[in-house]
Amino acid sequence: MSKYLKLEISGVEKEMVASYVKGFTHILDDPALENEMLFNETIPLLDFQTFAIRILFPNSQDHSVLHPLEIPHDHNSAIFTSALRKFESLLHDKQFVLAMVHAMEDNPNFNLQSRIDVASLLTISLFSSMPYLTEVLFDLLRELINRNVTRKQSNQLLERSESVAEALLTDWLAFNMYSDLRGSTSVAIYSLFLRMKGHFESAPIDVITGNANNSLSEEKFIRKEICYKVLCVDVETADGMRMPCKLLDCYTITQAKAKMMDHLYRGIGLSQRPKEVDVELRSAGKAKLLRDNDMTNEEDEEWRRINTLYHYKVEDGMLLALAPRTQDLNPGQVWDCPGISICEFGIAKRGSHFGDESNKMYQFEKKESSSKKQNIRLGRSQYRSELFLPRLVATKRILQSSVDNLFEEIIPSTQPDSSDSDRTISIPKVIKILFDFFDLQAALYDIQDQEVVHSWKSNSLALRFWVKFLKNPGCLLDVAMGETQETALTVIAQAFIDGCSSGKSHATKESPTNKLLYNREVQLFKARVKNYYEEVRNAPYADRDTLAIPTQEYLPQGGYTMFHTDSAVYQLFNYAQSYRPEIWRRLCMHNMDSQRELFRQVCFDIGDNLYG
Repeated sequence: MSKYLKLEISGVEKEMVASYVKGFTHILDDPALENEMLFNETIPLLDFQTFAIRILFPNSQDHSVLHPLEIPHDHNSAIFTSALRKFESLLHDKQFVLAMVHAMEDNPNFNLQSRIDVASLLTISLFSSMPYLTEVLFDLLRELINRNVTRKQSNQLLERSESVAEALLTDWLAFNMYSDLRGSTSVAIYSLFLRMKGHFESAPIDVITGNANNSLSEEKFIRKEICYKVLCVDVETADGMRMPCKLLDCYTITQAKAKMMDHLYRGIGLSQRPKEVDVELRSAGKAKLLRDNDMTNEEDEEWRRINTLYHYKVEDGMLLALAPRTQDLNPGQVWDCPGISICEFGIAKRGSHFGDESNKMYQFEKKESSSKKQNIRLGRSQYRSELFLPRLVATKRILQSSVDNLFEEIIPSTQPDSSDSDRTISIPKVIKILFDFFDLQAALYDIQDQEVVHSWKSNSLALRFWVKFLKNPGCLLDVAMGETQETALTVIAQAFIDGCSSGKSHATKESPTNKLLYNREVQLFKARVKNYYEEVRNAPYADRDTLAIPTQEYLPQGGYTMFHTDSAVYQLFNYAQSYRPEIWRRLCMHNMDSQRELFRQVCFDIGDNLYG
């Protein structure tokens, strides 16, 4: 072995030892504890309206159901309104709704997004009559079960979103579980969110790649050692308030701003915080504007490095100010780097180039772009991701108590311990109603395999409902999610899914790291889930006719209308009109003459009058 190679190996060994020592010290300090919930801290819950829109229409936060329906200018107002009422009456005719849904699903052009949209619009149109909506849902589920049993695919029921019934089930659960989510469950979700956020942000996070020093995924580690130090600075707001704040000198300006905003506006929802603010470095009566991108960025051939606090020589004890923005960003520019989509607390949701191919942005790792895949350029000082597995285990340990608390809220243990011998389990009414429905259907089809019924319950409750909030707390809380947190929550959500599954699965040394990481917890959780399902089965009967959404309690502040159902009804009519040949044939096939005539009248009045 050459002398040069020996020196190289020795140097790598020293770097690895230093990395492990630094990581060990970081674990002992457990900086995530600094981000624990404070006593009586306000939970930034979304109001019911915003919650519902994020569940039903995640890609359209200003959906038309939030606004009064505008009658098309080429329609007579009285005739249009009368026709809309007729179609609304058809939506309260269960046989027509079932015929309409099945007719749409028979058309191969009725794609997944259309199925989700129709389910969402049905929910908005009928949620004030929750018992009726429940009847519609259960009839659709009955037919879906019959189809799966006939095809001998019983255990695959509700695994995917291939029907309106499956999408409608998710919406129905969300609406009926909102009051339960608002309680201790939201506290547990927020606690995990804060602890995870505190732990991840206590070490470097690459704003472009989303890779971090701390992670629950071996694929998301920064594969090199980053030199950084913790700064204690004073932060001043526009109203003159000052507070001390800890920042890392490797933070980009956007990351630093987000951290300061979190510190100053703790417990206040993201939507309620100031938006148009800049970061200024103030000293000796002078203010210097700090930006991720300006004329001072370091350049390395075609690469351009995002500015950090270290770049601006920010030191301990300096004063940073959050000042109202005085300069407008360029059109299409997202704060603060053009071409980079950065969420509010400073983690890039999607990395992209700044400017053209000859001028690309990076923070720690240079991310190459190709038509086939994204690659990260490796240098001499970058290591294999497996070398950081001890950090992965340490991250799991730091987060575990919060994960345990959340899982306990979702699937409470039914075995009381010695310190809580009188403990009772509160079972939401909607879960009891749904599980009883599945038990009844299993009995009707003489399904003896309890694993099949278990899979129906887990696919509906765990896979179609809880996983949505485990992966994205932003569906319930007024918070922002970064790619680093999303990846970690996906790992936790997968462990939850595995724990709810009925099959026996044991991780082996060939299993993915995330499977190995939570293998012990998954095996223990399986027994708890089985006991919980049995507890639900033995719970007192719940009447589905008592289901109702307390809309007045959940109205947005200052608002008087939850949703404009006319807008939803009209959009549903537009869908029906698009598939009216199929609907017409199905109505004829089932001798639904009165519904067919009423549907014809509506099409004549506000449609294209194909059958007039």
